[in-house]
Amino acid sequence: MSNEVTTKKYVSQFEMFGTVVSLTLFKRDQAVVETVYDYLQDADRIFSANREDSLLMKINRQAGVQPVQVPRQLYNLIKRGVVASRKYRDSFNVLIGPFVKLWRIGFEGQRLPYPADIKARLQLIEPDDVLLNDEQQTVYLTRRGMELDLGAIAKGYFADQIIDLLQSNGLKAGIVNLGGNVQLFGRNPLTSDGRWHVGIRNPQQPTGQPLTTISTVAKSVVTSGIDERYFIVDGHRYHHILSPLTGYPIDNDLASVTIVTPESTLAEILTTVCFFAGSRRGLELVDHMTDVEAVFVTRQNKILMSRGLER
Repeated sequence: MSNEVTTKKYVSQFEMFGTVVSLTLFKRDQAVVETVYDYLQDADRIFSANREDSLLMKINRQAGVQPVQVPRQLYNLIKRGVVASRKYRDSFNVLIGPFVKLWRIGFEGQRLPYPADIKARLQLIEPDDVLLNDEQQTVYLTRRGMELDLGAIAKGYFADQIIDLLQSNGLKAGIVNLGGNVQLFGRNPLTSDGRWHVGIRNPQQPTGQPLTTISTVAKSVVTSGIDERYFIVDGHRYHHILSPLTGYPIDNDLASVTIVTPESTLAEILTTVCFFAGSRRGLELVDHMTDVEAVFVTRQNKILMSRGLER
């Protein structure tokens, strides 16, 4: 009897972070599933920008008042986000919080803000206005009204941590899906070559058949697109990918970007950076990176792939 017939999949799902978290394992292990669930519950209490009682919100409340000492994991992720925000000033920004709260895209009360309100908040998203103290492990937002929002990076970090957790519990292969963020580990026991097949969804029909499928060894596959959260005013569509340069949603030729690379946290950063770059410049960026591949889907549903995936 072939291996493909005997291998069973065990899928666990739970709602969290406004999405469905799905865990696919090839060995029944309820204890490890509960460990992952508990980890994500704790992570929500630490990293969430949507809970007033989270540790992240404690930093935001002390903006312009005083530094806040935080646990190592939160400090490290904030530092990584701030460093990336300083490097990619025209696209990735973990201080976008004031704009997320202003537009509320995908949340109750979403609306088109007044231009004056947008202009005022542009003063509050400067990454150099964050003071980080490695020794004390403190984070200080130096201006009142500043707000950290780790939404563009946190799911990647959680995915990386979950993989470590699963592997340290002796699991050899599996899929962690955090809604738009798929992290694969080990050899796929359902294919003869051990590779994984991941569908790239059609931005125009997100729930239908995938637009294309990529084949890869175990890596992280992260997609960012404009079909996820948006609203329409006077025939104009406003999506949730906001520009730190203008405060408005970015408008270019892209509908979605998928990044394929070993580390999920990096993949999250690069989906944003490449989305802002647009299809042509985004492809050039990726083709100059080591161990990073990408799929770009334009608003006309044209698919562009980086060199490694084309092969």
